[in-house]
Amino acid sequence: MNRRQFIERTGAAVGGLALPWPAASGRVMTVTGWRNQRQLGFTLPHEHVLVDFVGADRIAPGRYQPEEVFRLALPKLLAIKQLGAQTFIDCTPSYLGRDVTLLRRLAQATGLNLVTNTGYYGAAGQKFLPAQAYTAGCRSGSRASMARASALVL
Repeated sequence: MNRRQFIERTGAAVGGLALPWPAASGRVMTVTGWRNQRQLGFTLPHEHVLVDFVGADRIAPGRYQPEEVFRLALPKLLAIKQLGAQTFIDCTPSYLGRDVTLLRRLAQATGLNLVTNTGYYGAAGQKFLPAQAYTAGCRSGSRASMARASALVL
């Protein structure tokens, strides 16, 4: 069974996808703000709008054109919404192309709940981890990520 068949069969059977989150609060932070878990509906749990596997030491602004990505991604996201998806979880981590501003624009243009992450990707011999992942304390990195995310949502 391929991915499309799995989504069609399980989505049609259960009307959505149960995920092991949100936290006990019953709320989930999207790129446009908090949502009640009941607002999530049918969820695509591991997706990517944009991924750049160049490596943390070579990633830089200008490697992609946000307007071009927006133009290309928008009709695809509108199509999945038309098919019944209500939430799209973008799993693109830092240093692989995560662009929360772009995701927020797409969420606003489509009406989808877009959820992203604040993590790093440590595969392929750690080539996607930035140097600060080895030197920054857990709390300082978490605070900085939360501050950036909060500033975008507010």
